[in-house]
This record gives sequence, C-alpha cells and structure tokens, in this order.
Amino acid sequence: MAISVRLLLKGTAWTTGAFLLGNIFRLLTSIILARILAPEIFGVMLIVYTIRAGIELTSDFGVGQNIVYNKNAEDPEFYNTAWTLQLIRNVVLFVIFLVAVVPAARFYESPILLYIMPLTAFSFLFTGLTSVSPNLLRKRLQFAKLNVYDVFLGFMHSASHISGALVSPTIWGLVFGYLFSSAAGTIGSYFLLSDVKQKFYISKRYAWEITHFGKWIFVSSLAFFLATNFDRLYLAKVIPLEVVGVYAIARNISDLASSLFLRLGSSLLFPFISAHSQMPREEFRKQLAPIRIRFLLLAAVGFAVAASGADLAIKILYDQRYHAASWILPVLIMGAWISILANVNESTLLGLGRASYSALCNATKFAILLIGLPLGFKLYGLVGAVTVIAFADFGRYFPVLIGQIKERFSFGRQDLLATLIAFSLIGLLEWVRWASGFGTSFESLPGLS
Repeated sequence: MAISVRLLLKGTAWTTGAFLLGNIFRLLTSIILARILAPEIFGVMLIVYTIRAGIELTSDFGVGQNIVYNKNAEDPEFYNTAWTLQLIRNVVLFVIFLVAVVPAARFYESPILLYIMPLTAFSFLFTGLTSVSPNLLRKRLQFAKLNVYDVFLGFMHSASHISGALVSPTIWGLVFGYLFSSAAGTIGSYFLLSDVKQKFYISKRYAWEITHFGKWIFVSSLAFFLATNFDRLYLAKVIPLEVVGVYAIARNISDLASSLFLRLGSSLLFPFISAHSQMPREEFRKQLAPIRIRFLLLAAVGFAVAASGADLAIKILYDQRYHAASWILPVLIMGAWISILANVNESTLLGLGRASYSALCNATKFAILLIGLPLGFKLYGLVGAVTVIAFADFGRYFPVLIGQIKERFSFGRQDLLATLIAFSLIGLLEWVRWASGFGTSFESLPGLS
C-alpha cells in the first residue's frame, strides 16, 4: 500500500497558500493597528487573550482530535455528542472566565480588565456553538474547502479589528472587533457541510470514547498552554505594559513560521498519518521521508531569510514606538526553528495515536521556562528573558524525538541536516548584509549597539 503523495502535496499547497494569505491579513492588520493604537493597548489585550487561552486549554479534552481520529466520527450520534460536550464545556468556561475577572485585575494592577474581560467572555459561547464541520473536513482530507474557510476567518478577523479601531481608536475597538470576528466564524462554520445537522444529543458510549481518548489531550493542552504562554503571563507582570505591547508585536510575527507548521501538522500531517497508520511502520516511514526532507529544506531557506531581515522589516513597517521589537524579533525567530521541528514531530506521533508524548514535551518546555525565564530576566534583563524564551523549545524537541525512536518512526538525521543548512544560510546572509553595509540583524541588541 503506497501513500498518496499527490494528496499530500495538494493538501500542503492549499494549507500553505491559505496560511500565507491569512498571515498577510494578519501582518497588515498588525501594522495598521500599530499606527492607530498605543502600545499599552496591545499589552492589555495580550493579558486578556492569554488568560482566555489558558482557561480554554486547561479544560481541553480534544473534541477536534477525536473527530479526526475516531472511526465513528461520521455517525451523527458521535459528532452530535462531540458538539454537545463542546457546548457544555464552553458554557462552563464562560462562567469560569467571569470568576477570574477580579483576581486578574488585581494581580496585574489593571482596573480596565474589570470591564474588558466580561465582554470577551462571550467568545466562549460563540466557540461552543461552532459546528463540527471543520473537523470533519480534516478527517475527510478535504483541504480546499477547509482552507477557504480559514482564509474567511482571517479576513473577518482583520476587517473587524481594523474597523473597530477606526470607529473607536481605543481598547474597545479591539474588544468589539474580536467579538464580531468570533461570531462570524461560528456562523460561517454551518455553511461548510450540508450533510451535517447539529443537535443537542449525548450518547453514553461515544461520550466515554471521547473522554477516554481526550485524557491525554487534556494533559497535553494544559502543558501546551503553560509552555507557550508562560512568557506572556510573566512579562506582563514584571515589565511596563507598553513594553509588553512591543514584545507582543515581535512574538506574534515570530510565531508565523512555527504556526505554519503547526497548521500543517494539525490540518494535514495528523489526519494524513492517522489515515495511513495501519501501514507497516518502516514502509510508511521510508515513503514519507523524501517528502518530509523537501519540505524542511524549503522551510530552512524561508527561515534563514526571515531571521536575517526581520529587524529591517520592523524599522520600515512600524513607527518609532515599536522599534525595540527590531532586536527581539530576530532572537525569537532563531528559536522558532526548533519549534518548527517539534511541531512536525508532535503531529506525527499524534497521528499514530500517541498523544502522551505531546504532554511530556510541553511539560519539559514549561519546566525550562519556569526556572530559566525569571533567572534570565534577573541576570540580564529583557535580553536574558527573550533568549530563554527563544530556545526553550529544545525542551519540546528531545522528548518527542525519543518518542519517535520508540515508535520506530524517527527522522533525527533529517532534522539535523536541515538545522545545519538553516543556520549556515543565516550565517551567509548575515555576512552578505554586513559586507553590503547594512549591519547585522543583532546589532540592535542592548549592549551590542
């Protein structure tokens, strides 16, 4: 049995194209909003979004992953049970978020949170009502329709946020823009599949299957939140909000590369490997290996160009208030390469039904941040903190590599080769910049300028 290379390439093309278009919207939105709004507004919203993500991920039992992985997902009893559990969970999250309002406002000493957080809580209800159709599209490997929907979400997010900021160039413009885009995404999800009719229904059998498979998803999601958001929670407490806003700009841009591979992993690689998981392991690995290395080498070129030109992009596209991001961004992008490899490998193991490894690798990264971030900040200030954040993904990569070896599905040599090429290209491009009189990406680092 041979894997469908054509299907994989088609899915990659659709997913990459939709991702690039979506992030053009995202980047333009960031630039436009940065010219309209003050940095501290982004700092406050970073706190709100992070707390929301934390509450959501710490109760995740993997409804979407269940639908992609379970052989009974097309049964209306199954997907309606999944949708009902999703709705009940999000109603509970809505209440929890409201309870967290006062403690959050006191902890961050930001009274505006008392008014913003209750409004943004309604996004939980919109998410809970979202159709299961996007996840069924992933299971069916219908990449075209799924990615058109993702582009629609990106467009609505950009249009609503920019419109809100133009109408009200305050934090309220972002709040109402966020709520409008959340509602639009929920409504749009019901137009994806005509054969899916949602209704409130719970099957005891399927509810047990969902929660049983989701136990490791829950642990993994909790670890994932702590691993990917501890920096935001910590920095928002120890540095001024306007600096947090600048960091948020740099962090969001640096996440673009790793987010592409996270998207490819969750929307393409995970369902694709899950669909072929019955193949002999070694045969499947050999067929997948040449496709995988081509993708990584292409990613290495893009990564090197981004790392070597990120500071110039910040100085050209953003005004003086955000230029401090010109040294933060290249450091974060350097660490994003390890995140790319970790994302690809985690999705591979999840496709094999091994969700426990994701929990372990994210827990390891969180442990590194928990110890290293306060220590780095204490010793070297923001430079030390950003450096720890950038390279903490080593804590994700090695546990999942061990998992791949145990599952006889590892690509360690490929990862090493691609890493050597990526960083060699960065060295070459940095030399070209220096020789051409444009300096280097890291000359703006405090203490080096």
